[in-house]
This record gives sequence, C-alpha cells and structure tokens, in this order.
Amino acid sequence: MKPEKNSDRKQELVAYILLILTMVIWGGTWPLGRWLVSEEVGGATIPPFMIAVIRYFLAVICFFLILKFKEGTLNWQFAKKYWKILTLMGLLSVTIYQAGYLIGEIFTSASDASIMVATNAVWVVILSSTFLKTEGFAWKKMVGSLLAFLAVVIVVGFSPNVNVANRIFGDIMILLAAFGYATYTVITRFFLNKTLENNKSYQPSSIWIMTYVSLFGFLITTPIALIISPEFLIPATFLTIPPRVWIGISYLAFISTIGAYTFYLEGVKRLNASRAAIFQALVPLFGVLFSALFLQELFDVFIYPFALLLVILGIILVNLKKTKIKTRDDDIK
Repeated sequence: MKPEKNSDRKQELVAYILLILTMVIWGGTWPLGRWLVSEEVGGATIPPFMIAVIRYFLAVICFFLILKFKEGTLNWQFAKKYWKILTLMGLLSVTIYQAGYLIGEIFTSASDASIMVATNAVWVVILSSTFLKTEGFAWKKMVGSLLAFLAVVIVVGFSPNVNVANRIFGDIMILLAAFGYATYTVITRFFLNKTLENNKSYQPSSIWIMTYVSLFGFLITTPIALIISPEFLIPATFLTIPPRVWIGISYLAFISTIGAYTFYLEGVKRLNASRAAIFQALVPLFGVLFSALFLQELFDVFIYPFALLLVILGIILVNLKKTKIKTRDDDIK
C-alpha cells in the first residue's frame, strides 16, 4: 500500500509542476502579445492576422510530426469525413480567437485582457448547459458565472491602465476571443460525444483534434491575412519581418502552443480533467504579474486582486463536482 501511495503522490507532484509550468507559459502570452502587436509598446511589427498565420504554420508542422510519432498514422480519412465540423472548430479556435486576442491587445492592456479571457470557463458552462444534453446548470455554476462576470465589470469599469488606444474596443475583442474559444470547446465535446456513439470507429485523441483543428484554422486564416496584407504574397517580404517579431511568434508557436499543450496533457493524465481545469485560474494571475513586471503596466492593489479572486472562485465553482463523496473516492484510488 505504501509504495502505491508514494507513487500516486509522486505522480500528483509531477502533475502539479507540469500544470503550474503550463499556466506560467500561458500567462506569459498576454504581456508578450501586447509587446508583439503594439508599436507603442514593442516597436515595428506586422499585421495581427499574419502573426497568427506564421504561428500556426509552424505549429501545424510540429503537430503533424508529433501525431505521426505518437499514433503511427495521421488518420486523414477520418478528418475528411468530419471536415465540416473541423472547419468550424478551426474558425472558432484559430481565426476568431487569434483575431480577438491579437487585435484586442493592440487597443487594451495585457493585464485587463488576461483577466477577461478567463471568462472562457464561464462561457463554456453556459453554452454546455444550453446545448449539450449531458450538461446541467447547477446553482454552483450559476454563482460561479456571476462572479466571473462581476470581475469583468470591475476590470472594464475601474482598471488603472487607461492609457491605451481604445480600452473598450480592445476589451470587447478579448471577450469575443473568450466566447469564440468557449464555443469551440463545447463543439469539441459534441464532436467527441458523436464519435463515441460509434465505438467501432476511430476515437480521436486530443493531439489528433489539435492537429486538424489547427490545420483547418490555418487554412481559413491564411487567405484572410493575405487579403488584408497582399504584400506577403511576395516571399521576400518575410525577410523584412523584425527579429523581435520572429522571437515572439516562436514563443507562441513552440513554447505556448506545442510545449505548454504537451505539458497540460501530461498533467491531465496524472490527475483528471476537472482537477486540471481549476489550474487555469492561475493564467490571469500570472498574466497580470508579468504585465506589471515586463511592461510596467499599473497594478492596482485592490482592483486586480479582487477581480482575480472573483475569477478564481468562479472557475472553482463551475468545476465543482455534484457530490463530495465521488471526489473522495477518486482521491482514495
């Protein structure tokens, strides 16, 4: 019994380290995004959609290599069968999310953005309860949702970082990103439920979904980016991209998209999805801290801690299980 308990504790410790590291990396994307897209903050840059295109071009190549290595096959025929829903998922999680994230950070502060995007967890609960038969909307979820929305109201109304281009428009774009990704999450659950109905067919893994959603998202975003910035149809234009932009995109593609996602999956394997999800409450915390540290954004000692507390409580509440007995049984196992 003791060796098993020690092994379980070691697995949990590894999971905690991996998940915290993931949240540190994801928290860092907010000040990095602001530094990357805002000429006032970071200097010369390129259009937001082109940043997204280059990021996902690099990420998709890595995802396909990882998928081939882990599963031995790309299961292209399965993707061909479900191309419509994968296209929608790509539109939401890549095109719309990246537009909201990158355009939003041109106009608002990274601190505000990192807190407001955390409402993603609340949107997921509301949309799941509305459209998925397997999800209910308990009072804990309702209270958690209200707390998270109250945090948004506080940040929008009382943020100390008002010296930005257009804070209201930027905040709206960040909320659009959060809503888009939440919709993608709910559709993913629907897609997985649908594939489970036919247990004889291939059951898509998380890495398979990420690979093809990224691919379809990249294919949708690329023509939009080229219509907006036709100068990038000439390959030589890519040679004029400032080195700092390449550094920022490399962080987003390799460290945030590939590295952190891998760490998160490994953490989920050692815990479970619901316990791992609660760690996402740390993303806005690190986002605000890194924004103050690296971008010298103002840190209000009352507004941000209070808003963060509301977001964290909200996320914890919406992820609580219905009964405590099951949680204890899981811990014993």
